[in-house]
Amino acid sequence: MTNREYLVDVSAYQSSSMAKYHAAGAKGVLIKATEGTWYKSPVAGAQVKSAHKYHMFVHIYHFATFGSSVSRAKAEAKIFVARAEYLGISKKRYLACDWEVGDGNNVYGGKVASAKAIIAFMEVCAKAGYKVLLYSGASLLRSNIDTKQIVKKYGTCIWVASYPTDLAYKPDFNYFPSMDGVAIWQFCDNWKGLGVDGNISLIDLHKETATVHKAAKPTEKPKLKPEKKTGVVYAPIINRNPKWMIQLMDSTGHYTGKYIKTNSRWKYFDIKTIKGMKCYKLGTDKQWVPGKFLKVIE
Repeated sequence: MTNREYLVDVSAYQSSSMAKYHAAGAKGVLIKATEGTWYKSPVAGAQVKSAHKYHMFVHIYHFATFGSSVSRAKAEAKIFVARAEYLGISKKRYLACDWEVGDGNNVYGGKVASAKAIIAFMEVCAKAGYKVLLYSGASLLRSNIDTKQIVKKYGTCIWVASYPTDLAYKPDFNYFPSMDGVAIWQFCDNWKGLGVDGNISLIDLHKETATVHKAAKPTEKPKLKPEKKTGVVYAPIINRNPKWMIQLMDSTGHYTGKYIKTNSRWKYFDIKTIKGMKCYKLGTDKQWVPGKFLKVIE
């Protein structure tokens, strides 16, 4: 079996049917099952059933809100494991900890303390018999988590998100986020225009055990390219309506009540991540647009 396979990750925002993802070539799916100690996805059961119908490998993930608290990490993990067992997830599959900004998850508790809490979460899952993953963005993994300790304990277990464009049909390894321990790379958030995250495995996810601690190297040699901070973007027509308006926001992510039209071109002056979204500055600090609405044309 080749190491490389496409996977999608879904939550309650996506359909309960995996038919279109399977038809597009996805061999596996990572389904959001729980969040914190209070949330259980109302569609996870149907998504698991549909994935099995199409013979897709099923893994699940939990959105963490424990920050750097070991006790809270263990409490969330126990609920997650119970849900995995309720959903009938095979012990041959992965349980992933989604540790990122949002929903009150404090990512500023320190690299060492955060890693300790994440390891405590993963340990509960591992002791229950599951293989484990840690998901986050490349920047957060490098800056806010001591991933060296996590990889030392659980081997190749990093599921990293990093991509230059939202829409992609296949991964561009010129933008591969080189780091130790990468098992899965999330390379876009609109795979083949299906409105779902696109992921590719870099190891054989179906081995009984994973003992390699270094990331499997891509066939294509990864190259880090500096991102241009200026250029021209195009706002494509949405829903076949050239008069559709795209709302602007300020540098803190608050919408300003101002809009730009689709089917128009704009010069951008800067790029940065705002509330987890790659955004382009079209003028002042009150004129930012999420990259998912734009297409870079030069």
